Parts: sequence; C-alpha cells; structure tokens
Amino acid sequence: MGKRNMMRLLVWGFLLVGPFYLVAQVRPTNPESMQYKRSSLYSFLVAHPEAKYASQIDYVYLGLPTPDKYEDHNLNVRRVEALSFRPVQAYEVGGFLKTNHVARRLVAKWFNRDSLGRFDVDLVAERGNYNATEMDVAQAKMSKRGLALLSDAGEQLIGNTFVTVHDIVYVDKEQQAQLASAILQAVAQVAMAATVAASVDEDTDAETISAAIASSAALGSIIADNLAGFKVKVTTHLFQLVWNDSIANIFYENYWVDGNTPESERLARKRLFEHSDLFSLKYLGSYKVKSEKTVMKGVHSNEDIIRKVCARAMDRNIVGLQKKFEAFKVKTPVIAVENGRVMAKIGLKEGLKPSSKFEVLQAVQREDGRTVYRRVGIVKPQKGLIWDNRYMAFEELAKGADLQMTTFRKISGGTFYPGMLIRQLK
Repeated sequence: MGKRNMMRLLVWGFLLVGPFYLVAQVRPTNPESMQYKRSSLYSFLVAHPEAKYASQIDYVYLGLPTPDKYEDHNLNVRRVEALSFRPVQAYEVGGFLKTNHVARRLVAKWFNRDSLGRFDVDLVAERGNYNATEMDVAQAKMSKRGLALLSDAGEQLIGNTFVTVHDIVYVDKEQQAQLASAILQAVAQVAMAATVAASVDEDTDAETISAAIASSAALGSIIADNLAGFKVKVTTHLFQLVWNDSIANIFYENYWVDGNTPESERLARKRLFEHSDLFSLKYLGSYKVKSEKTVMKGVHSNEDIIRKVCARAMDRNIVGLQKKFEAFKVKTPVIAVENGRVMAKIGLKEGLKPSSKFEVLQAVQREDGRTVYRRVGIVKPQKGLIWDNRYMAFEELAKGADLQMTTFRKISGGTFYPGMLIRQLK
C-alpha cells in the first residue's frame, strides 16, 4: 500500500458525493434551489494516531460536511493511518489510491453499481438535470441526442470528479511552552547557585540576584501562557478522475450491465469491470498551510477549537488549489441582482478579497442537449459587503458574518439576472 507501506485502511461511515447542474437560458424562480453542474468531491483524512489530539481530529474531521460548492461523492473509506509522524508524500497517496482501485470505485458510484454488477444513469441524470430516459445507455446507442447527453455528462460531471487527501499535523505549543519554562527554570537554578556563592562574600549582590531570579520565574510563567495551545499544518493532495470519450466507449461497450443484460453476459461483464485497470486518477498538485491565530470568541470547548482550526485550514487549502488548477474552480449561482449589483453565496471562506475578479457566465444549451458556458461580464466584490462565511465566523461575531451573501459590482458586461453563474478569474 504505497512505496513504504505507509498507510492502512480503516473503514468509516459511507457518505455520498455529487455535482451541481444548470439548464441554460432558463431563469429559475428560486435561484437558491437551482440545479447546476458542480464538480464532485471525495475527501479523506491521513491520520497520525500516535500524535496528540489524534482521536479528536478524527472525530471532528468526519463530522465536517463536504464543501458546499461541490457534490458529495465520498466512498466508505474516509480515513487512513500513516505509520509515521511525518506527512505522507504525494507518491505514497497515489500508490494508495491505485492499490485500492479508488478510480474504479468512483466510477461505480457514479452509475449506482449494485452487487450484481448492474448500472444505471439515475445519479448522472439527477446531477446533470438530464432526462433519465433519454440518457438510457441502450437508447443512447441508437440516439444522437442520447449520445450527446452521455458525452456532456462525462465531460462536465464524471470528468470533474476530484479526490482531496488532507494530511493534518498538529504542532503542540504546550510542549514548546513547557520547554521554554524548563529552560528558564534551569537558568534560575544556575542563578540560585551563583547567589549562594555570592552570599558568602557579598549579601547585597545576593539580594539583587534573588530579585532577578524572581523576575525570571514570572517571565517564564508569562511565556508559558503565551505559548500554550497548538497550531495545525495541513497538506492537501489533489487528484482528478481521468474520463474521456475513449474510456467512456470501452465502459459502455464492455462493462455496462443492466436489467436487460443476459445472465451469462452479465457475469462476464461483471468480472471484466472488477478486474479492469481502465480507470485512473491523475495527480494535479498539493497545497500546504499553517493555521492562523484562532479567535476564541464563540469557542466553548477543545472540540470547538480543533473543529474550527481544521475547517479553516482545509478551506484555505481548497482555495489555494482552486487558484492553481482551472479544472478545480467552482461556479456559484447569482442569487439576486439589485441596481446593477450582483449577490452570490460566496465569501471569505472561498478567499474573496476586494481585488478579486469574477466572470459572469450564462449557461447555453445547444440543440443536441449539451451545455456550454458563455462569459457575459466581469464583477468584483464590493468592499465592506463581503460575507464572512468561514467556519464559526458567526459565533465569533466576525465582521460581515451576518451578511448571508457577498455583493459584487459590475466591471463590464450587459444585463445580469439570477441563475447566471460566477467563477473567479486568476
């Protein structure tokens, strides 16, 4: 399992993931509940069980939701153990994903594969807002529109399936504090010895040194208090499912099984799929952050602290990866338009700054059923009206936490309306 057998699996609860979808040129009556094509995400934790707070990290991580701009495509394994304190390397993660056939499992989840090896397109149709009957594989082989829909789904849904692997390592500042205090105590003991020696000859100097010792002890207490607590380092590795027309054709032609498949053929196709090495994940890159200073407002327990630190650090990694990799960027629907200003549910969690620029996209559905996105303008966040949607921002009474959404001002473009999408530019 990886080059140095660094990880072993631990099975946790089974969660689901998916993508968003949007039918173009239709203005939804309720933009907040609209369906649009989102990327899908499977994420899991690399745990260091011998480290301090390991069990608490496990608990809070598994309780965190999938980022709301992605569909939840989680598999049953949400946690693996590293057999060392050091962060695992990308090649070790890649080896684990390959050894455990994660790419194949992701494809099986997309098509609701059951224990008999049968597939269906219900999830694909649901997430892509497609007509399930038109997308039926048997019909698609005879329908130009059906084939176009399958191709569209593969390009915009299945091919935009990502895996994020979060390696969380806590830096225990309590140990640093204890070390600092111990050093100062050692200095104080040396000074005390000097005091005893000096007192034989010069009582005044002894009193001065004793006062210095007392000051040193007080200073040690202050330093220990300031260093108490912990920080977290998080490395996130990003992988993308490889899906193209060639892979899709082999899958539909050689592996597809449904209720109409003859029994002998079903068994043969089932075995072919289960032993196939057709599917793979490509490594895109990694991103590392250290947690920022934790604001203690609204925090009532150690669990709150760990959850807040983990969530915010991982969100920063997701933002960093989105900026580095175009395919990983998310689209967000426009919720409202007032006096030329655009409102959307995106904020500081997604890395927004007054200088950020976003393109406004209109989804256009072609005659063959495929969807394309056309830029119709550019907007920027309005200073002072940026939503602080970071984890527990409302509890800490952060500025902007009560806004519910961010307001954007138009830089260029024509008329915007709810249901359009925005996507950050580099």
